[in-house]
Amino acid sequence: MSRCTYRYTVDGAERTCPRPTTGDHERCVFHLTPDERRAAEVTPSELRTAFLADVTADDPARREYVDVDLTGLDLSALVIDGDDVGRITFREITVERTLDLSGSVVRHPLAIADSRIGQLDVTGASAEMDVTVEGTAFGATSEQSVALRARRGAFERNLEVRDTEFGGTVECAACRVDGWLDFDDVILAGGGHFPNAALGRVQFVATEFQQGAEFVGAAVEHATFDRVGSENVDTEFDPSETSVGELRVFPAAGLRCRLTRATVSEGHLDQPDSAVATYDLTDATVGDVDLDCEPDTFDRYRFYRTRFEGFPFAAYREVLRANDWRLHEYIGDAEATEDTDGLEHTYLEAKQGASGVGDGETASMFFVRELRYRRQRYASHAASAAYTPAHRFDAGVRWLTNAFLDTIAGYGERPQRTALLAGAVIAVSALVYPATAGLSSGNQVVNYGSHGAVAALDGLYFSIVTFATLGLGDVHPVGDVGRFLAASEGLAGAFLTAVFVFSLGRRVTR
Repeated sequence: MSRCTYRYTVDGAERTCPRPTTGDHERCVFHLTPDERRAAEVTPSELRTAFLADVTADDPARREYVDVDLTGLDLSALVIDGDDVGRITFREITVERTLDLSGSVVRHPLAIADSRIGQLDVTGASAEMDVTVEGTAFGATSEQSVALRARRGAFERNLEVRDTEFGGTVECAACRVDGWLDFDDVILAGGGHFPNAALGRVQFVATEFQQGAEFVGAAVEHATFDRVGSENVDTEFDPSETSVGELRVFPAAGLRCRLTRATVSEGHLDQPDSAVATYDLTDATVGDVDLDCEPDTFDRYRFYRTRFEGFPFAAYREVLRANDWRLHEYIGDAEATEDTDGLEHTYLEAKQGASGVGDGETASMFFVRELRYRRQRYASHAASAAYTPAHRFDAGVRWLTNAFLDTIAGYGERPQRTALLAGAVIAVSALVYPATAGLSSGNQVVNYGSHGAVAALDGLYFSIVTFATLGLGDVHPVGDVGRFLAASEGLAGAFLTAVFVFSLGRRVTR
């Protein structure tokens, strides 16, 4: 059997195709032109047979397809397994329609380089060795069709794509990549879809998602998105409901990242130099994640009903203080609408998260915000006709109690507030005692009428003694009003002293 006479150049060296000729032609079935194949009535089945013959041939050069022009190549539902594990290479090939590997088991490394392919279909396929794609164009930007279909595909090693353009969408739903999924200098004109994918280590570098990227429900060990985005519009990046061991995002341009209901154990969420990236972390679980923010850019990150498991609050204490300890304010388009219950839950989770990493100061600030939003909830329940009268009354009582505790001690987090209130009680009482029937001191009655403004000094002395519940007895009020005021001040003094000691102890232990 004579050999194909077609000559081509690879890496500067001229080679002759090693495959056998077909029919009366001087070239193999792959190096016939599309018109010659049609004239010879070459069927897709004959191309499959020729491909399998190449895979099992003794000459490994037959597994390299260079400068081939095909209408389509159907390699679906095959077990592609030769006697060795030599690489199968498609270089400078043109496939007008589909290179179909769906349902196949590929036990050789597979490389596609410098080619133009309408669609690559690896749906349900299993690649047991590395798959690399470089310098190739898939699909047509005008059609926006599916350029790569890899639903339920399994890559047991690495899938590496470099310097490649996908004119349509990339569909990788429920795809599995055990090694590296590496996209480097890639354009996805139709966007990337990786929902429910199981991925090992993911790296997208200098990748342009012109229609966004979706990773909903994916499970990823490590993911880096470096210089991703489109210069023309903000990129929609959706890794919601994903579980990521480490997530690192470094946008090159505007980015809208939806991390709702995601779990991110650690990572870094960065900002581009001359644009804005927003991150919606509603209902997410956030671990040791670094944020690229200043006080005036903290609202690019939304924490709403977010759980914190190891988040380094102490590193952002000054940012939080400058923003009055508000987590939920957000300049992006949020998925969930805020309500009072949600805000109360937000700061409850934040308090628990800060306590979990030993940041007592931050936890106390979130505790105060939690109880203030709880007070708003009580007020809305008390004012709403949707609840029973008993529930509304109970809500009203709780609102009063909440407001009282905030006023006198900031819910136990503001001992200075209790001290100021105690000072006010002492000062006001000191001024009032001489204005009543006066104070009995020795053999005289001291009031403003007999002693003028100096009477306030006796009033101050008696007010301090009464507030402290010392009861020395050398000075006592004259008249019922003074005695009632003294009893009330004594009760207030005992109560406020107890509250102050409790609040001070709480702050010290934090």
